[in-house]
Amino acid sequence: MPLVPVALALLAGIVASILTPKVDTDVWVAAMVASTFLGGILLIANFKQKDTVLTGLFLAVMFVVGGVRQHVSDPVRDELNWRHHCRAPSYLAMRLKETPVPREKSYRVAVRVEQVDGQDVRGTMRLYLRKDLDASQLKYGDRLLVHGYADTARGTMYTTGDHYIIVSRDSTSRRARIEALRMKLLRRMQAGPLPARQAGVAEALTLGWKADIDPETRDAYRDAGIAHLLAVSGLHVGLLAAMVGALMFWTGKERRGRTIRGSVQLVAVWGFALITGLAPSTVRAALMFSLFIVSNILGRRTETFNLLAASAIITLMGNPMLVTDTGWQLSYAAVTGILLARPAIINRRSRLIKSADVCISATIATAPITIATFHQFHPYFLIANVVVIPFSFIILALSLLYMAVPAAWTAWPLEWTLRAVEALTSWVASLPGAVIEIQ
Repeated sequence: MPLVPVALALLAGIVASILTPKVDTDVWVAAMVASTFLGGILLIANFKQKDTVLTGLFLAVMFVVGGVRQHVSDPVRDELNWRHHCRAPSYLAMRLKETPVPREKSYRVAVRVEQVDGQDVRGTMRLYLRKDLDASQLKYGDRLLVHGYADTARGTMYTTGDHYIIVSRDSTSRRARIEALRMKLLRRMQAGPLPARQAGVAEALTLGWKADIDPETRDAYRDAGIAHLLAVSGLHVGLLAAMVGALMFWTGKERRGRTIRGSVQLVAVWGFALITGLAPSTVRAALMFSLFIVSNILGRRTETFNLLAASAIITLMGNPMLVTDTGWQLSYAAVTGILLARPAIINRRSRLIKSADVCISATIATAPITIATFHQFHPYFLIANVVVIPFSFIILALSLLYMAVPAAWTAWPLEWTLRAVEALTSWVASLPGAVIEIQ
C-alpha cells in the first residue's frame, strides 16, 4: 500500500501548517529545500540503502508540500483574499457557484468573489438574499455587483434587492447547461404526483436538492442514525455503479467487456455527480469509484486502501482546507473503518450480519468526529441502518425512475417504500434515549 504513507505525510504537513499559523511560507519552502539537500547527502552516504533513504526523502518532501499547499491556500494568509479588502461598505463583484437554495426567509448561495471596489481579489463566501422576485430568478453563473457590509469573520453577506444588480448571466457554459437541466428535472419532480413529504427525499437522492426535505423527516432520519441517506455520498455513488454494472452483465469478463462496462459506469458516476450539483462528498466518492473502475478495466488487483489514499491525495492537493471539513473527515473515517473490518466482514455467512458489521465499523470509526462536532450519539443506529441500507438500492433505483418518468405508476412504489422507511425511522427516533447529548 505505497500510497497510504504518502497520503498520511501530506495530511500531516497540512495539519502541521494549520497548527502553526505564524510560520511564513518561506520557512516551509526552506524546509523543502533543506530536506531535499539532506536527503541527497544521505543518499550518497548510504547508497546501499538507497531505497530506504529515497522513501524517507519522498515522505519528508510530501510533508513539506502539504504545509506549503495549505499555507498558500489559507484565506487568512492569502493577501488577495477578499476578506483583507472589505473595510467598510464596499462594492463586491461576484459570481454564483450554485443555484440559490431557498430558506425560510432568504435564499442562500455560495459565490466566488472576483473584485472588491474594483480591485481583483479571490475567495468564496455565503451570500444571503432576501426572498423576492429578483432573487428567485437568479441562476448558477450569474454575475452580481453587490453593495454592503460583508462579515469577514464568518465569510457571509446579507443583502436585499435594492443593493445588488445582475451584471451578466451565463447560459452557454457546460456547467450552466447542466445546472439548467438539473433545475428542469427538479421542477418536473415537484410537479409530479409524489406527495411533497416523499418527493423531498427523492429530490435529495437524485438531484442533491435538500431544500424540500420536510423538517420532521430530517429530524427523524437524524435521530434514527441514518441522516447520511439524505445526502448524496459514497453509498449512493457505489449503489449506482453497482446498478450499472449489474445491468451490463452481458458484456462478460473479458478485457473488451470490462472496458465497455467500466466506460458506462464512469459516465454514469460522473453524470450523477454533475446532475447532483458536484457536492464535495459526491466528487470524493466519484473519484474513488472511478479509480476502482479503471483498475478493474485494466485487470489489475488494486489494494482498496491505495484507492482511498489516492483519492485523498488528489482532493487535498486540490483543496487542503478540506481537512477541516466535517463531511470530508466523516467520509474518509467511515470508509477506513469499513476497510479495516473488511477481512472479518467477508467471512460472515449472513448478509444481515454483514450489513450490521458494516454499520458498526463505520459508526465506530466516525463516532469521535460525530461526538466532537455535534455533541450527540444515536445508540439505536444499528436498528435503522441494518433494515434501511439493504433497501437503499431499491430506493435509489425507484427515485431515479421517478426522476426520469414522474408518473403515477413510478410514484406509487416509491411513495410506499419511503413511507415504510419513515415509519421505521420515526419509531426508532421515538425510543427512550434515542439521542444522547454529550457535552
